[in-house]
Amino acid sequence: MRTSPRAVRPPSQISLKRLFASSVVAVLWVVCSAGATDDAWIEMRSAHFQVISNASEGSTRTLTWQLEQIRNVIAVLWPWARVDLSTPLGAVAVKDENSMRALAPAFWEGKGDVHPVSVWVTGADRSYLVIRADLRGDDRSTLNPHISAYYSYVSLVLQSSMARELPLWLGRGLAGVVSNTVVRDNFILLGPPIPWHLQRLRSGSRLPLNALVTVTRSSPEYTQGDRLIGFDAQSWAFVHYLMFGQEGRLRPKLDQLLALINRGTDPAIALKEAIGPVEAFEGPLNVYVNKVLFPYANAPLDVSVKREAFNVHPLSASEAAAARAAFHVAMRRPLEARALINAARNADPSAAASYVAEGLLLDSEGNKDEARKAYASAVERGSTNPHAYVRLASLESLPNPDRSAMLRIETHLARAVELNDRLAAAYAYLAEVRAALDAKSGSALPLARRAIALEPAEPGHHLAAARVLWRGGSYDEARTEAQTALSLSRTDQQRDGAQQVIKAVDAARAQAAEPRAGSQFGPEIQFDTKGVEFGPWIRRFVAQMKRSWLVPFETTPTKGHVVLTFNVHKDGTITDVEVRSPSTIDAFNDSAKAAITSSNPTQPLPPEYPAEKAFFTVTFYYNEVPPRP
Repeated sequence: MRTSPRAVRPPSQISLKRLFASSVVAVLWVVCSAGATDDAWIEMRSAHFQVISNASEGSTRTLTWQLEQIRNVIAVLWPWARVDLSTPLGAVAVKDENSMRALAPAFWEGKGDVHPVSVWVTGADRSYLVIRADLRGDDRSTLNPHISAYYSYVSLVLQSSMARELPLWLGRGLAGVVSNTVVRDNFILLGPPIPWHLQRLRSGSRLPLNALVTVTRSSPEYTQGDRLIGFDAQSWAFVHYLMFGQEGRLRPKLDQLLALINRGTDPAIALKEAIGPVEAFEGPLNVYVNKVLFPYANAPLDVSVKREAFNVHPLSASEAAAARAAFHVAMRRPLEARALINAARNADPSAAASYVAEGLLLDSEGNKDEARKAYASAVERGSTNPHAYVRLASLESLPNPDRSAMLRIETHLARAVELNDRLAAAYAYLAEVRAALDAKSGSALPLARRAIALEPAEPGHHLAAARVLWRGGSYDEARTEAQTALSLSRTDQQRDGAQQVIKAVDAARAQAAEPRAGSQFGPEIQFDTKGVEFGPWIRRFVAQMKRSWLVPFETTPTKGHVVLTFNVHKDGTITDVEVRSPSTIDAFNDSAKAAITSSNPTQPLPPEYPAEKAFFTVTFYYNEVPPRP
């Protein structure tokens, strides 16, 4: 999912779309302008961040240290939080305003445009934060100059950590409170008041609390920018009161609310159980927002983080240009991206990173075939970007891949999870591929479970587990996972997909329960045994066909059947394969025919079979119950 380039301002100023998770090693891309080719670039590594910087080494160490500190604050505040996240985060820190302008020129191209000090944008392979490294508040300030960057990071952590999506007021309120965490050399302030929120609350109208807690993504309070300002201010105030009001005595109620939602309790029921009637808070909250002295907390510094211990090394010109090119792709600036890709390629034609950036650019332009070639070039050159492998696997997945193609896709995905062992989407995809290669494989389901553990609120991972279980014949468990996916769905498309899988699982379970009729071996396989015992032979042949019968992922909820005929000769050679009764779905016809042709040769016919060949009619049923005779 991608969003348009946008400045990340405090949540009271803009609408932030659903943010993506970041990885166990969040990647901090600290880049400069496209034209600043003479800058010296370094890469700095701490325990949890990689920082690529054109700022001074001292500024880079401070910024990296601050990121480690805010990560620790979240871990202490919420021990259940997944501060080591899934897909990469690219936080971009530029050394000054000129660098920001060159990197994000869209914000300087219109008259009267706001010139941001930080920018948020979601790309195909990571989410980016752009931060000006030259801004730092003094020790007397209680306002974090990078409040919007912290807001985005906290939102990422919350979304990754919860098994259920938080109500908007709660998720945005929590991110708003923690976003104003002030990190200094000797202390950390957690949750000082945000001036523009207080100004809005004291001068503007407010929603009744019972209306505030029911706002959804389709509500005008969320979709209309001016109303979102008030919604965010009030959400911040209510969460701030629950965290710090009444000398912190309400904090256990807030923790209970989060725990109930995380266990799957309906948010409205959880709110009533943990907090009680919200109407009772109207008066106390009004008093709270009009206080002269506003409470907040001191958070502990993690003294084990030593900025001088961070490793640093210079980056090549090719690496720096490729990193900036990838960011420009996310910002939808193809001209700048292409120029930097060429610069990276000229500096080092063998470097993989420029091919990843090119693949991202071509993908964004809809040129899938050329994107596939670019990703393939990156993989051939030993890319360490896991997205290159996942996307190449997806682009190489034809409507009816044969077994060799599936094995190649499996190799790509296995490499992706090797490079990033928290990349949930790759685990889910790999699980489905391995289940397609061998429905009884014991390795497929643990991969799907790993994806769910990393991103429990993602319905697609539960559907992957459902399809793996379905292929293995565990219909009850498959249905449970599909039902979970349905409960987590946020869009009509997601709900439709989950419902289709539920129907297909039910059909497969009914088909499995049907007694087989027709010929000796059921209506699916018909031939003349000529009085010879074919039981062991047919079981091995069916197993061989099933290993080669790769049902296309995109058609798994769809019904249909295909009838094929062919001859099996004495030596096991299969000839004369014909589709006698095709399905209206081409992928069904292709996969059924491939199941037979990929099984050639099969085992020799039983030696006592009197004829030179046996004529077979085989019907492949896709999510249908074979008819009774």
